[in-house]
Amino acid sequence: MIDKDTLENASLLFKALSDSTRLTIVYQLSLAEMNVNTIARTLNLEQSTVSHQLKILKSARLVKSRREGKTRIYSISDDHVRELISQVTSHVQEKRD
Repeated sequence: MIDKDTLENASLLFKALSDSTRLTIVYQLSLAEMNVNTIARTLNLEQSTVSHQLKILKSARLVKSRREGKTRIYSISDDHVRELISQVTSHVQEKRD
């Protein structure tokens, strides 16, 4: 049996991924590490929008960052997140076919 805290934390994780912009950012980061400006340019979004979404994703422990000089490089927090995104996208694609 899964405890209530675990289910609550899982719910918060899915809540963070429920926004299409955040899901797109996580998907892009599952392909390659990127800084905020690269994500913004790739997704045609404002840098401030991307920064705000990354803050939410980071608090949900879906992404992490490291500093390279003055730049923060963002990546997926671990392989569980990459696998989650892969499974969800595969599931959705299978249901469409």
